[in-house]
Amino acid sequence: REKIRSAMEAIEDYEEPIARWARRELRTIPGVTVYAAPDNVRKTPTIAFRVAGKTPREVCLNALKKGVYIASGDFYASTLAMVLGIRESGSFVRAGLAPYNTLEEVERMVESVREIAK
Repeated sequence: REKIRSAMEAIEDYEEPIARWARRELRTIPGVTVYAAPDNVRKTPTIAFRVAGKTPREVCLNALKKGVYIASGDFYASTLAMVLGIRESGSFVRAGLAPYNTLEEVERMVESVREIAK
């Protein structure tokens, strides 16, 4: 039990700063809306966002040009997407980080968003 707890803490310690950095950087890009609880609330390393004037699919295809896979859709948050009025236009972009992702990969993802947001 202790080893599992320790391993999960190590994963969170690795993922959390990268996800926090990505959310912060995405928020600096004009036209990008990040959907997340306030910074002081614990959350998973999954980042939901949209880029004004672009469908989530367009954002995802642009990220693929940099070798980064991110996904589009409502990801079981269909009611939220409906309430926000974005379901018909593709819902959200979702970047889900995992222990094998690197800061360099996340930097490429953010750069692809900067490019398409221009």
